[in-house]
Amino acid sequence: MTLKPTVVSPTSMKRLRPLKDRNQPVKMMVIDCKNETQWNAIHAPEINGVVQRRRPIRAIESFLDQMADEGFESEQFISAQSRLRSLLNKHLVLQNEEDDLRRKFLVNDIASWVRVLINQTRSRDFLVKINPDLPSEFQSDPAALKMLITYRGIDITFRQPKDKDERSFSNYGAALFRGQAYPTAVEWMATQTAEKPFCLSIEPSGRGMRRA
Repeated sequence: MTLKPTVVSPTSMKRLRPLKDRNQPVKMMVIDCKNETQWNAIHAPEINGVVQRRRPIRAIESFLDQMADEGFESEQFISAQSRLRSLLNKHLVLQNEEDDLRRKFLVNDIASWVRVLINQTRSRDFLVKINPDLPSEFQSDPAALKMLITYRGIDITFRQPKDKDERSFSNYGAALFRGQAYPTAVEWMATQTAEKPFCLSIEPSGRGMRRA
């Protein structure tokens, strides 16, 4: 599915109408992303989430094996795209200089997901949370759109509200979910599967927000 990107907001989504009988409710779904253009499907009225699953990346795995304990601590910051790499480097502390190249693999990978979010939100300022506290029970997120990126020790399970059909993704997965700003939010929860999990959540920052 390839759709032209548009600005997403609760107001713009309310203007969308189903293609079939308007008296019938639209059946919402989360789709699996098989190519980069399918992230645009988040704008379709019947799609409220996009998920991509990947295989582990050896260089990133090696870096996480050697990363200092500070890198597994929780932190959040607001950043423009231009400052993202420097702020990530500050948090992802090296044990030794030999790991610098491996850290670049991880930082570049995170930056590529931010570009996906830029394409879908038209925002260049983001609230980035590294190893945030994630819900252990199903709930939809307060953010309008939230991107979740898992690297180690976190499984994300998601569903349509109160639906019995539950699906999940684990390490090296990424998802873009609609939140509570829409009447069609995805419910999701996280399960920790390792002692030192590593994951991120990214969402557009509100107007006037500044880094502390």
